[in-house]
Amino acid sequence: MRELIVLLSAILVVLLNGYIGHHYPTSGIMGTPIILGISSLIIVLGARKSASVLKSCFIIFCALFNDYLLRKYSGGIHDSEGASWISMYFFYGLIASYLILIFGTVTSKDKKINKIIAWSIFPLVVFLYWLIR
Repeated sequence: MRELIVLLSAILVVLLNGYIGHHYPTSGIMGTPIILGISSLIIVLGARKSASVLKSCFIIFCALFNDYLLRKYSGGIHDSEGASWISMYFFYGLIASYLILIFGTVTSKDKKINKIIAWSIFPLVVFLYWLIR
């Protein structure tokens, strides 16, 4: 139950950024690294006793959902320059999220193989997302 509340809290932060991005496109796009960092902190700190792989999946979901909302409802996707800005800030946010995931799972009591899987899933899914996007 705690994991569900944590995930919903992180999704609420992402939805808030999507709302801001819809009405103030530049602020939504430029706030992406901050929003992804906040949602990652909520997940890592809120679900402290959860499995590292679950935390990684939650962070991936929030990051991809934020990118979807920005590309669907924010301005800047009608030209290549705006799309590049969205991609750049999304990449900065992914770096922040990945570092938070690593530092948040280093101290967890999971087995080492679960931590390695959690750290490997994140870049793999993001790479596959960039390929199909």
